[in-house]
Amino acid sequence: MLSEKRNLVFELVLDPEVIKFTHMQNAASWRPDFMTMMDYTQRERMLGSCEVSKADASQEMQTRFPDSSQYLGIKYYVLKDLDLPHTSKTSQIVSSCETLNRVGLAVTPKSQGAVRPVLTACIGGVFTIPEHRGRKYGGEMIKRLNKYLDGISSPPDAPEFVQDIVTVLYSEVGEFYSKFGYVSRPVPLHTVEALDEILDSYCGGDSVARKDGYNIGFDCGDHLIDLEKQEFVQDLQKAHSKHPDAFVFSVEPSKDIYKWFHERFLFQKKFLDPESQVEYGYALNNGSHVIWHLNYWPDEKALYILKVYTSGETIAERDANLKDLMARTIQEAKKNGVERLQFWNSELGQQDWSKPFMASLQKKEKPSNLYQENPSLSAIRIANVKPEDIVWEHNAKFCWF
Repeated sequence: MLSEKRNLVFELVLDPEVIKFTHMQNAASWRPDFMTMMDYTQRERMLGSCEVSKADASQEMQTRFPDSSQYLGIKYYVLKDLDLPHTSKTSQIVSSCETLNRVGLAVTPKSQGAVRPVLTACIGGVFTIPEHRGRKYGGEMIKRLNKYLDGISSPPDAPEFVQDIVTVLYSEVGEFYSKFGYVSRPVPLHTVEALDEILDSYCGGDSVARKDGYNIGFDCGDHLIDLEKQEFVQDLQKAHSKHPDAFVFSVEPSKDIYKWFHERFLFQKKFLDPESQVEYGYALNNGSHVIWHLNYWPDEKALYILKVYTSGETIAERDANLKDLMARTIQEAKKNGVERLQFWNSELGQQDWSKPFMASLQKKEKPSNLYQENPSLSAIRIANVKPEDIVWEHNAKFCWF
Protein backbone atom coordinates (compact mmCIF):
# COMPACT_ATOMS: atom_id res chain seq x y z
CA MET A 1 0.00 0.00 0.00
CA LEU A 2 1.22 3.48 -0.83
CA SER A 3 2.19 5.26 2.35
CA GLU A 4 0.55 8.61 3.08
CA LYS A 5 4.04 9.78 4.04
CA ARG A 6 5.41 9.09 0.57
CA ASN A 7 6.90 12.25 -0.91
CA LEU A 8 4.81 12.73 -4.06
CA VAL A 9 4.55 15.78 -6.30
CA PHE A 10 2.01 16.42 -9.07
CA GLU A 11 3.22 18.81 -11.78
CA LEU A 12 1.92 20.51 -14.91
CA VAL A 13 4.63 19.90 -17.52
CA LEU A 14 5.79 22.39 -20.16
CA ASP A 15 9.24 20.96 -20.91
CA PRO A 16 9.19 19.28 -24.38
CA GLU A 17 11.86 16.79 -23.32
CA VAL A 18 9.80 15.63 -20.36
CA ILE A 19 6.69 15.37 -22.53
CA LYS A 20 8.64 13.28 -25.04
CA PHE A 21 9.86 11.06 -22.21
CA THR A 22 6.28 10.32 -21.15
CA HIS A 23 5.31 9.52 -24.73
CA MET A 24 8.28 7.17 -25.08
CA GLN A 25 7.10 5.35 -21.95
CA ASN A 26 3.59 5.10 -23.41
CA ALA A 27 4.95 3.89 -26.75
CA ALA A 28 6.63 0.89 -25.19
CA SER A 29 3.19 -0.43 -24.21
CA TRP A 30 0.74 1.20 -26.61
CA ARG A 31 2.39 1.58 -30.02
CA PRO A 32 0.94 -0.56 -32.82
CA ASP A 33 3.23 -3.01 -34.60
CA PHE A 34 3.45 -0.83 -37.70
CA MET A 35 4.99 2.06 -35.75
CA THR A 36 8.36 2.35 -34.08
CA MET A 37 8.57 4.03 -30.72
CA MET A 38 9.84 7.13 -32.47
CA ASP A 39 6.89 7.03 -34.88
CA TYR A 40 4.55 6.93 -31.90
CA THR A 41 6.17 9.92 -30.23
CA GLN A 42 6.07 11.82 -33.53
CA ARG A 43 2.35 11.13 -33.79
CA GLU A 44 1.76 12.38 -30.26
CA ARG A 45 3.83 15.49 -30.91
CA MET A 46 1.85 16.13 -34.10
CA LEU A 47 -1.48 15.70 -32.28
CA GLY A 48 -0.23 18.04 -29.58
CA SER A 49 0.39 20.67 -32.27
CA CYS A 50 -3.11 20.56 -33.80
CA GLU A 51 -5.35 23.61 -33.54
CA VAL A 52 -7.56 22.10 -30.84
CA SER A 53 -4.44 21.23 -28.83
CA LYS A 54 -3.13 24.79 -29.19
CA ALA A 55 -6.45 26.52 -28.54
CA ASP A 56 -4.86 28.58 -25.78
CA ALA A 57 -2.85 30.39 -28.48
CA SER A 58 -5.88 30.94 -30.73
CA GLN A 59 -6.77 34.58 -31.33
CA GLU A 60 -10.42 33.56 -31.53
CA MET A 61 -10.30 31.91 -28.11
CA GLN A 62 -8.27 34.72 -26.58
CA THR A 63 -10.93 37.16 -27.75
CA ARG A 64 -13.78 34.94 -26.60
CA PHE A 65 -12.25 34.15 -23.20
CA PRO A 66 -9.78 36.98 -22.50
CA ASP A 67 -9.28 36.02 -18.85
CA SER A 68 -9.23 32.23 -19.17
CA SER A 69 -8.15 31.09 -22.65
CA GLN A 70 -4.87 29.89 -21.14
CA TYR A 71 -6.70 26.88 -19.73
CA LEU A 72 -7.65 25.59 -23.19
CA GLY A 73 -5.66 23.12 -25.28
CA ILE A 74 -3.67 20.05 -24.38
CA LYS A 75 -2.01 19.91 -20.97
CA TYR A 76 0.55 17.39 -19.75
CA TYR A 77 1.04 16.23 -16.15
CA VAL A 78 3.36 13.94 -14.22
CA LEU A 79 3.42 12.45 -10.76
CA LYS A 80 6.88 12.28 -9.19
CA ASP A 81 8.08 10.26 -6.23
CA LEU A 82 10.78 12.39 -4.65
CA ASP A 83 12.01 9.44 -2.61
CA LEU A 84 13.43 7.98 -5.83
CA PRO A 85 17.02 8.92 -6.80
CA HIS A 86 17.24 12.24 -8.62
CA THR A 87 19.63 11.52 -11.49
CA SER A 88 17.82 13.45 -14.24
CA LYS A 89 14.72 15.58 -14.72
CA THR A 90 12.72 12.43 -15.53
CA SER A 91 14.18 9.92 -13.05
CA GLN A 92 11.52 10.52 -10.39
CA ILE A 93 8.50 10.36 -12.73
CA VAL A 94 6.26 7.40 -11.91
CA SER A 95 3.01 8.27 -13.72
CA SER A 96 1.76 10.68 -16.37
CA CYS A 97 -1.45 11.79 -18.04
CA GLU A 98 -2.87 14.48 -20.32
CA THR A 99 -6.03 16.51 -20.63
CA LEU A 100 -7.46 17.98 -23.80
CA ASN A 101 -9.28 21.08 -22.61
CA ARG A 102 -12.08 22.27 -24.88
CA VAL A 103 -15.13 24.47 -24.80
CA GLY A 104 -18.26 22.86 -23.44
CA LEU A 105 -21.82 24.15 -23.33
CA ALA A 106 -24.00 23.99 -20.24
CA VAL A 107 -27.30 25.00 -18.75
CA THR A 108 -27.11 25.02 -14.97
CA PRO A 109 -29.65 25.81 -12.26
CA LYS A 110 -27.90 29.13 -11.69
CA SER A 111 -27.75 30.11 -15.39
CA GLN A 112 -31.53 30.72 -15.45
CA GLY A 113 -32.02 28.73 -18.64
CA ALA A 114 -29.19 30.35 -20.57
CA VAL A 115 -26.66 28.18 -22.40
CA ARG A 116 -23.17 29.28 -21.46
CA PRO A 117 -19.66 28.05 -22.25
CA VAL A 118 -17.78 26.00 -19.66
CA LEU A 119 -14.29 24.55 -19.65
CA THR A 120 -14.29 20.80 -20.22
CA ALA A 121 -11.19 18.70 -19.61
CA CYS A 122 -10.97 15.23 -21.18
CA ILE A 123 -8.42 12.96 -19.50
CA GLY A 124 -6.29 10.69 -21.64
CA GLY A 125 -2.95 8.92 -21.67
CA VAL A 126 -3.12 7.75 -18.05
CA PHE A 127 0.03 5.69 -17.64
CA THR A 128 2.17 4.32 -14.83
CA ILE A 129 5.68 3.22 -15.75
CA PRO A 130 5.72 -0.61 -15.48
CA GLU A 131 8.38 -0.87 -12.78
CA HIS A 132 6.32 1.43 -10.56
CA ARG A 133 2.98 -0.34 -10.91
CA GLY A 134 1.16 -1.90 -7.99
CA ARG A 135 1.83 1.09 -5.73
CA LYS A 136 -1.36 3.05 -6.53
CA TYR A 137 0.49 5.88 -8.23
CA GLY A 138 -2.13 6.10 -11.01
CA GLY A 139 -4.97 6.60 -8.57
CA GLU A 140 -2.99 9.17 -6.63
CA MET A 141 -2.30 11.07 -9.85
CA ILE A 142 -6.02 11.22 -10.70
CA LYS A 143 -6.83 12.46 -7.19
CA ARG A 144 -4.29 15.23 -7.57
CA LEU A 145 -5.49 16.08 -11.07
CA ASN A 146 -9.00 16.46 -9.65
CA LYS A 147 -7.63 18.73 -6.93
CA TYR A 148 -5.67 20.76 -9.47
CA LEU A 149 -8.73 21.34 -11.68
CA ASP A 150 -10.93 22.11 -8.67
CA GLY A 151 -8.34 24.68 -7.63
CA ILE A 152 -8.85 26.52 -10.91
CA SER A 153 -12.62 26.73 -10.52
CA SER A 154 -12.99 27.32 -6.78
CA PRO A 155 -11.62 30.86 -6.16
CA PRO A 156 -14.40 33.44 -5.65
CA ASP A 157 -12.96 35.57 -8.44
CA ALA A 158 -12.52 32.70 -10.93
CA PRO A 159 -13.60 33.67 -14.48
CA GLU A 160 -17.10 32.46 -15.32
CA PHE A 161 -15.76 30.11 -18.02
CA VAL A 162 -13.87 28.02 -15.43
CA GLN A 163 -16.29 28.21 -12.49
CA ASP A 164 -17.87 24.85 -13.37
CA ILE A 165 -15.15 22.71 -14.94
CA VAL A 166 -16.51 19.49 -16.42
CA THR A 167 -14.03 16.61 -16.46
CA VAL A 168 -14.70 13.58 -18.65
CA LEU A 169 -12.78 10.48 -19.65
CA TYR A 170 -13.14 7.33 -21.73
CA SER A 171 -11.96 4.41 -19.62
CA GLU A 172 -10.45 1.24 -21.02
CA VAL A 173 -10.10 -0.19 -17.50
CA GLY A 174 -13.76 -0.46 -16.59
CA GLU A 175 -14.98 1.27 -13.45
CA PHE A 176 -11.51 2.09 -12.12
CA TYR A 177 -12.21 5.83 -12.13
CA SER A 178 -15.43 5.56 -10.13
CA LYS A 179 -13.21 5.53 -7.02
CA PHE A 180 -12.21 9.10 -7.83
CA GLY A 181 -15.60 10.70 -8.33
CA TYR A 182 -16.29 9.75 -11.96
CA VAL A 183 -19.74 8.41 -12.77
CA SER A 184 -19.98 6.16 -15.82
CA ARG A 185 -22.37 6.96 -18.64
CA PRO A 186 -21.93 4.01 -21.03
CA VAL A 187 -22.96 4.43 -24.67
CA PRO A 188 -23.57 1.32 -26.82
CA LEU A 189 -21.60 0.82 -30.02
CA HIS A 190 -22.99 -0.34 -33.36
CA THR A 191 -20.97 -2.18 -36.01
CA VAL A 192 -22.35 -2.52 -39.54
CA GLU A 193 -20.85 -5.24 -41.72
CA ALA A 194 -23.87 -5.80 -43.99
CA LEU A 195 -22.91 -2.80 -46.11
CA ASP A 196 -24.40 -3.98 -49.41
CA GLU A 197 -27.63 -5.05 -47.76
CA ILE A 198 -28.08 -1.71 -46.00
CA LEU A 199 -27.18 0.20 -49.16
CA ASP A 200 -29.90 -1.69 -51.03
CA SER A 201 -32.63 -2.08 -48.42
CA TYR A 202 -32.35 1.23 -46.58
CA CYS A 203 -30.65 3.59 -49.04
CA GLY A 204 -32.31 2.26 -52.20
CA GLY A 205 -29.15 1.04 -53.91
CA ASP A 206 -26.38 2.67 -55.93
CA SER A 207 -28.58 3.70 -58.85
CA VAL A 208 -31.09 5.83 -56.93
CA ALA A 209 -30.95 9.55 -57.69
CA ARG A 210 -29.49 11.46 -54.74
CA LYS A 211 -29.92 15.01 -53.53
CA ASP A 212 -27.20 17.37 -54.68
CA GLY A 213 -24.26 17.65 -52.34
CA TYR A 214 -20.49 17.80 -52.04
CA ASN A 215 -17.54 16.19 -50.30
CA ILE A 216 -16.51 17.86 -47.07
CA GLY A 217 -12.90 19.01 -47.07
CA PHE A 218 -10.31 18.56 -44.35
CA ASP A 219 -11.08 21.99 -42.92
CA CYS A 220 -14.87 21.48 -42.79
CA GLY A 221 -17.17 24.42 -43.43
CA ASP A 222 -17.97 26.92 -40.69
CA HIS A 223 -21.61 26.92 -41.76
CA LEU A 224 -21.87 23.19 -41.03
CA ILE A 225 -20.43 23.70 -37.54
CA ASP A 226 -22.91 26.54 -36.98
CA LEU A 227 -25.78 24.16 -37.78
CA GLU A 228 -24.43 21.67 -35.25
CA LYS A 229 -24.08 24.35 -32.58
CA GLN A 230 -27.65 25.50 -33.14
CA GLU A 231 -28.88 21.93 -32.73
CA PHE A 232 -26.80 21.41 -29.58
CA VAL A 233 -28.16 24.58 -27.99
CA GLN A 234 -31.72 23.51 -28.77
CA ASP A 235 -31.10 20.05 -27.34
CA LEU A 236 -29.58 21.48 -24.16
CA GLN A 237 -32.55 23.76 -23.69
CA LYS A 238 -34.96 20.86 -24.21
CA ALA A 239 -33.08 18.78 -21.67
CA HIS A 240 -33.12 21.69 -19.23
CA SER A 241 -36.88 22.01 -19.57
CA LYS A 242 -37.19 18.34 -18.58
CA HIS A 243 -34.57 18.56 -15.81
CA PRO A 244 -34.62 22.17 -14.54
CA ASP A 245 -32.51 21.37 -11.47
CA ALA A 246 -29.83 19.47 -13.38
CA PHE A 247 -26.46 20.47 -14.80
CA VAL A 248 -27.01 19.87 -18.53
CA PHE A 249 -23.80 19.61 -20.53
CA SER A 250 -22.27 18.84 -23.92
CA VAL A 251 -18.96 19.43 -25.66
CA GLU A 252 -19.27 22.29 -28.16
CA PRO A 253 -18.91 21.19 -31.80
CA SER A 254 -15.74 22.46 -33.43
CA LYS A 255 -14.06 21.88 -36.76
CA ASP A 256 -10.76 21.74 -34.88
CA ILE A 257 -12.00 18.63 -33.05
CA TYR A 258 -12.75 16.92 -36.36
CA LYS A 259 -9.39 17.99 -37.77
CA TRP A 260 -7.67 16.32 -34.80
CA PHE A 261 -9.30 13.02 -35.80
CA HIS A 262 -8.36 13.59 -39.44
CA GLU A 263 -4.72 14.25 -38.55
CA ARG A 264 -4.66 11.11 -36.43
CA PHE A 265 -5.92 8.82 -39.18
CA LEU A 266 -3.79 10.47 -41.87
CA PHE A 267 -0.67 9.83 -39.80
CA GLN A 268 -1.54 6.15 -39.52
CA LYS A 269 -2.61 5.96 -43.16
CA LYS A 270 0.88 6.77 -44.42
CA PHE A 271 2.14 3.49 -42.93
CA LEU A 272 -0.67 1.27 -44.17
CA ASP A 273 -2.37 2.78 -47.21
CA PRO A 274 -0.35 5.78 -48.44
CA GLU A 275 -1.63 5.92 -52.02
CA SER A 276 -5.42 5.98 -51.63
CA GLN A 277 -7.45 9.18 -51.80
CA VAL A 278 -9.83 9.83 -48.92
CA GLU A 279 -12.73 12.12 -48.15
CA TYR A 280 -13.65 13.45 -44.73
CA GLY A 281 -17.40 13.49 -45.01
CA TYR A 282 -20.30 14.47 -47.21
CA ALA A 283 -22.85 17.28 -47.09
CA LEU A 284 -26.13 17.80 -48.88
CA ASN A 285 -26.96 21.26 -50.13
CA ASN A 286 -29.69 21.49 -47.49
CA GLY A 287 -27.06 21.36 -44.72
CA SER A 288 -27.45 17.71 -43.76
CA HIS A 289 -24.00 16.18 -43.37
CA VAL A 290 -21.92 13.31 -42.07
CA ILE A 291 -18.30 13.54 -40.88
CA TRP A 292 -16.22 10.39 -40.57
CA HIS A 293 -12.71 9.17 -40.04
CA LEU A 294 -11.01 5.99 -41.15
CA ASN A 295 -9.37 3.70 -38.63
CA TYR A 296 -6.41 2.04 -40.35
CA TRP A 297 -5.53 -0.41 -37.59
CA PRO A 298 -4.73 -3.81 -39.14
CA ASP A 299 -7.59 -6.29 -38.65
CA GLU A 300 -9.71 -3.44 -37.27
CA LYS A 301 -10.06 -1.25 -40.34
CA ALA A 302 -13.34 0.60 -40.04
CA LEU A 303 -15.01 3.85 -40.96
CA TYR A 304 -16.07 5.66 -37.80
CA ILE A 305 -18.95 8.11 -38.01
CA LEU A 306 -18.02 11.14 -35.92
CA LYS A 307 -21.05 13.33 -36.55
CA VAL A 308 -24.40 13.12 -38.32
CA TYR A 309 -26.59 16.19 -38.77
CA THR A 310 -29.91 15.96 -40.59
CA SER A 311 -32.08 18.91 -41.52
CA GLY A 312 -35.85 18.82 -41.87
CA GLU A 313 -39.02 19.56 -39.93
CA THR A 314 -40.34 16.00 -39.93
CA ILE A 315 -39.00 12.54 -39.24
CA ALA A 316 -39.69 11.61 -42.86
CA GLU A 317 -37.62 14.53 -44.16
CA ARG A 318 -34.71 13.79 -41.86
CA ASP A 319 -34.87 10.08 -42.65
CA ALA A 320 -34.75 10.87 -46.38
CA ASN A 321 -31.62 12.97 -45.82
CA LEU A 322 -30.07 10.22 -43.71
CA LYS A 323 -30.62 7.73 -46.54
CA ASP A 324 -28.52 9.88 -48.85
CA LEU A 325 -25.82 10.42 -46.23
CA MET A 326 -25.58 6.74 -45.38
CA ALA A 327 -25.36 5.83 -49.07
CA ARG A 328 -22.36 8.18 -49.45
CA THR A 329 -20.81 6.82 -46.26
CA ILE A 330 -21.11 3.20 -47.38
CA GLN A 331 -19.74 4.08 -50.81
CA GLU A 332 -16.72 5.73 -49.18
CA ALA A 333 -16.12 2.66 -47.04
CA LYS A 334 -16.28 0.32 -50.02
CA LYS A 335 -13.99 2.58 -52.05
CA ASN A 336 -11.34 2.23 -49.34
CA GLY A 337 -11.75 -1.51 -48.85
CA VAL A 338 -13.37 -0.99 -45.46
CA GLU A 339 -15.71 -3.80 -44.50
CA ARG A 340 -17.54 -2.18 -41.60
CA LEU A 341 -18.92 1.05 -40.22
CA GLN A 342 -18.95 1.90 -36.54
CA PHE A 343 -20.87 4.56 -34.65
CA TRP A 344 -22.07 5.29 -31.15
CA ASN A 345 -25.75 4.96 -30.32
CA SER A 346 -25.75 8.54 -29.04
CA GLU A 347 -24.76 9.73 -32.52
CA LEU A 348 -27.07 7.50 -34.53
CA GLY A 349 -29.63 5.19 -32.99
CA GLN A 350 -31.44 6.93 -30.16
CA GLN A 351 -33.02 9.77 -32.18
CA ASP A 352 -36.60 9.54 -33.49
CA TRP A 353 -35.44 10.24 -37.03
CA SER A 354 -32.95 7.36 -36.88
CA LYS A 355 -35.59 4.75 -36.01
CA PRO A 356 -36.24 3.67 -39.64
CA PHE A 357 -32.50 3.20 -40.15
CA MET A 358 -32.16 1.18 -36.96
CA ALA A 359 -35.16 -0.95 -37.95
CA SER A 360 -33.41 -1.75 -41.22
CA LEU A 361 -30.22 -2.62 -39.34
CA GLN A 362 -32.06 -4.99 -37.05
CA LYS A 363 -33.37 -6.87 -40.08
CA LYS A 364 -30.08 -7.08 -41.98
CA GLU A 365 -27.25 -6.95 -39.43
CA LYS A 366 -26.08 -9.63 -37.03
CA PRO A 367 -27.70 -9.04 -33.61
CA SER A 368 -24.31 -9.33 -31.93
CA ASN A 369 -23.10 -6.29 -33.91
CA LEU A 370 -25.78 -4.01 -32.48
CA TYR A 371 -25.81 -2.41 -29.03
CA GLN A 372 -22.33 -3.73 -28.31
CA GLU A 373 -20.47 -2.89 -25.15
CA ASN A 374 -18.34 0.13 -25.95
CA PRO A 375 -14.64 -0.47 -25.12
CA SER A 376 -14.43 3.25 -24.27
CA LEU A 377 -16.48 3.62 -21.09
CA SER A 378 -17.38 7.29 -20.78
CA ALA A 379 -17.45 8.90 -17.35
CA ILE A 380 -17.97 12.41 -16.05
CA ARG A 381 -17.20 14.46 -12.95
CA ILE A 382 -18.34 17.96 -11.99
CA ALA A 383 -17.20 19.22 -8.60
CA ASN A 384 -20.07 19.87 -6.18
CA VAL A 385 -22.68 18.37 -8.53
CA LYS A 386 -24.30 15.06 -7.62
CA PRO A 387 -24.10 12.38 -10.34
CA GLU A 388 -27.88 12.13 -10.52
CA ASP A 389 -28.01 15.86 -11.30
CA ILE A 390 -25.78 15.60 -14.39
CA VAL A 391 -27.33 15.31 -17.86
CA TRP A 392 -24.70 14.66 -20.54
CA GLU A 393 -25.99 15.42 -24.03
CA HIS A 394 -24.25 14.40 -27.28
CA ASN A 395 -21.75 12.13 -25.55
CA ALA A 396 -20.44 10.63 -28.78
CA LYS A 397 -17.28 9.58 -30.57
CA PHE A 398 -16.36 13.16 -31.52
CA CYS A 399 -15.82 13.93 -27.80
CA TRP A 400 -13.32 11.10 -27.40
CA PHE A 401 -9.64 11.72 -26.63
